[in-house]
Amino acid sequence: MTAAPVATLPEKAPPRFVRALKAMRDRRMAAMFLLALAAGLPYGAVVGTLNAWLTKEGVSPSTIGVLSIVTIGYAFKFLWSPAFQTAHHPFPFLGPRRTWLLTLQLPIAGLLFLLAFSRPGENIGFVAIIALFAALFSATHDIVLDAWRIEVARSEEDKDLMAALYQFGYRIAGFITGFLALLLASYFGWVVVYVMIAAMMLLSIAGTWLAPEPEIETGPGSARLTFQAGLPERERTFATLLVAAGWIAAFLMIAIFVIASFTQVPAPKGGDFVMKQGPWIVGLTVLLPAAGALILLLRHGREPAEIVVGPSDEAPAARAVRAVFRSIFDPLMDLIGRLGWGALMVLLLALTYRFTDSVWGSFAYPFYLDDRFGALHHSMADVAVASKFFGVLMTVAGAALGAVVISFTGRMPVLVIGAVLAAATNLLFADLSRGGVGIDAFLEWTRIADPLRVFAGWAAQISPDAQGADAGARMARLMIAIAGENLAGGFASVAVVAYLTSVVNPRFAAVQYALLASLTMLIGTLGKPWLGTMIETQGYYAVFIITFWLGGIAVALSVIEWIRQARMPQVEAVATA
Repeated sequence: MTAAPVATLPEKAPPRFVRALKAMRDRRMAAMFLLALAAGLPYGAVVGTLNAWLTKEGVSPSTIGVLSIVTIGYAFKFLWSPAFQTAHHPFPFLGPRRTWLLTLQLPIAGLLFLLAFSRPGENIGFVAIIALFAALFSATHDIVLDAWRIEVARSEEDKDLMAALYQFGYRIAGFITGFLALLLASYFGWVVVYVMIAAMMLLSIAGTWLAPEPEIETGPGSARLTFQAGLPERERTFATLLVAAGWIAAFLMIAIFVIASFTQVPAPKGGDFVMKQGPWIVGLTVLLPAAGALILLLRHGREPAEIVVGPSDEAPAARAVRAVFRSIFDPLMDLIGRLGWGALMVLLLALTYRFTDSVWGSFAYPFYLDDRFGALHHSMADVAVASKFFGVLMTVAGAALGAVVISFTGRMPVLVIGAVLAAATNLLFADLSRGGVGIDAFLEWTRIADPLRVFAGWAAQISPDAQGADAGARMARLMIAIAGENLAGGFASVAVVAYLTSVVNPRFAAVQYALLASLTMLIGTLGKPWLGTMIETQGYYAVFIITFWLGGIAVALSVIEWIRQARMPQVEAVATA
């Protein structure tokens, strides 16, 4: 009698965290961390550290606001992202993706080195040109890096781990261009700081040499979903060229204003630019494409179709029209087709939700360091400890809190709470600009004033300028305000990422999310010249009160969107009854 065969159970897969730990040994992970540094260093150097240097050189807030417009490439990078959709480089000696990374990293390092010797107090126009090209190269580097990160991942664990390493490397870059840069500038000057950042950029290029080239198919036969497959060529070309003309006109408005601000005497007012030309810029860049997408949908239906991507004998102009259509119309037509009028709420929330954060970022250093217009006049060491060390910890804590709350309540309550917190924390800075009376009352009420002031006084000793009996109290107020603002910012960032991710169609994920994420920076970037002029005419207190009320727009839109989404199942049930 033969024994029955014993059934073998399938081998149990190791837990997810064990698989993630094993993946850490892969060189792709080390490359991801170094490449994240390469992405974060130019952003921090141009968007943050440069404004601290300009403030110390006596550059006015209005000029800083105008200069901040040169970073608008980060808001519009989705426009040229289709050019990097497929792996291709004229001279791919390291492979196309790695060669593009190196092609962008080297000029970024050179521009940062050049910035070290630019003397911004005397050559603000030259600084603007350097910052503009550094931002454009950096934004393009982000496109290529995101493509490499997605293409090189072999599993879901890889994707999650590389996303976490990307955020970690980006935060370390912020630590270098913030905390470390301000401390070094206090003792050695800004030239040393920017030479250090340029050197760190060169060191991070090691990630490109370490990174493997993605294994992707580049031959013919790959298919892509697009709405242009069913459109008459004449209508598609007309719509694309019309929108492209609108974008060019908007960029010309911005360029003319920036050039006039640095060359004309007296310079044009930022408030007039925002009030008169701002609506036109938003209309040409957002509303015109949305209206065109809606008209095309109404005329030709709502379903995309596949087209084959491969070698083509099309003229370069025809290929460019197709690329621009994919960049602008495909994501918008999909949103409108799926959500109907709800797409309008998505666009409005994308435009307004992070306004208070994005418009305020360029003026944080002037507010902390300057001694004019109600600014605080802290030392750079104070700001390094309070904002770029303690503040970063609070941002991480806020993001963690948002992740926990969203797991219990869902995304829409968190979206509303995040909007409320982002608006309300402007009142902390308004109080700070008036001496911190409200913050002091809060500390006394909670009975934690003394320990915080002792800690803040110890931290303030890092700076030789932080002297006097009130130094500890001033530091405590600053840390409380920054803690509140960064906690709210981290919480709100989780909320808006979760919301935008929920409305993105996976079939158009790359371009669609890039479009929506870019729109979150548009209004804030355009509003910086207006805010800089207002600081000089009305002071920081008035500005914080105004940004508090403007934050209420996002609160109202979030509530309306919550109600709309809550009613969606009922509407669908009625429709199918």
